[in-house]
Formats: sequence, C-alpha cells, structure tokens
Amino acid sequence: MKISNDQLLDIIAEASYRLHSELRTAGRENRLQEYLELIGMGDLFPKERDANDFESYLDGKILIVGKSEIKPQVIIGTFKELGIPKEQIELCIGYDEAKTYPFNKLQYNPKYRAVLFGPIPHSVVGKGESSSIITHLETNDGFPRVIRLSANNELKMTKSNLKSEVEQLLHEGYIVAAGCR
Repeated sequence: MKISNDQLLDIIAEASYRLHSELRTAGRENRLQEYLELIGMGDLFPKERDANDFESYLDGKILIVGKSEIKPQVIIGTFKELGIPKEQIELCIGYDEAKTYPFNKLQYNPKYRAVLFGPIPHSVVGKGESSSIITHLETNDGFPRVIRLSANNELKMTKSNLKSEVEQLLHEGYIVAAGCR
C-alpha cells in the first residue's frame, strides 16, 4: 500500500517519539548498549578507551630524531614530495640535539603524531628508568607512535627508509598532510 507524504511524516514523528522514549528507558535501566545492538545501532554506543587510546591530530607534527648524513633540506624535500609540508615536520638531527630534546613535551600532546628515530645516544634527557628514550616512548602512555628507522638491523636514517616509513603511515591513513583532515 502506498502512503501519502503527510502520512509518512506522521509515521516518522511517532517513530521518533517512541525511539526517543525507548532509548531513555534503556539508558535509565543500564541496558542502552543491548538495546542499540537489538535495533541495529550498536555502533552508536561509545567504546571504552584506555590511556593508550590517546589520539593526536592526523595532520600532527612528525618528529625526526637522530644522527643523519641526510641534509635537513633533503629530508624536508622528501616529505614535500609526499605532500607533507615543512610546517608538519620537526627535525632534531644530531647526537647533541637528541641528548637534550625535551621528549616529555610529547606526552599527551595532540600536536605530535609520530616520532621517527635514527641513531641516538643512550643517555638522553627524560628516559626515566627505561633503557632508552625510544623504549620509554614505546612503553609509556600518551606518546606519539614511535618508528625505528633501521638498515642492516641497526638504527640508521637513510632517505629511502625515511621515505618508506612515511609512505606506510600515509597508506595506513595514520598521517595526512596538514590541511587534509
């Protein structure tokens, strides 16, 4: 049977009222998740998050840390080729710079999305009881994703592994170029 537009609007209004009432009752009775699942809307129920679920901005900064033979302009150019502007990159190139970088500023800071590590000294400010700052960032909550740049089973920053890791992050959708959120 075909219904008129006015009848359809009446049905929508009544269904909306009833759904609203059922949702409030289910919420009061602590069975909202069950009810949403029953009516095919289980995805609306908020998921539990733990401290590890801290989310930073998709177009957040990418910090590159460690000794590198690659000139900073080449690193910036490599990222630019992939659509990532220099404003989205922070370089901490060299052993001395890595020793004193304030890594604690990264914790629960949504402006930082990933940290790519090349070779760094073991004694670095902020590593706490961890064996290295890399381990500290990997094992403590609220830090950006850590990526170890390696070649021949040792930390080494090369243009190709840097580009490869960033391409992987882009492919996963883990990072986007600034302004593309």
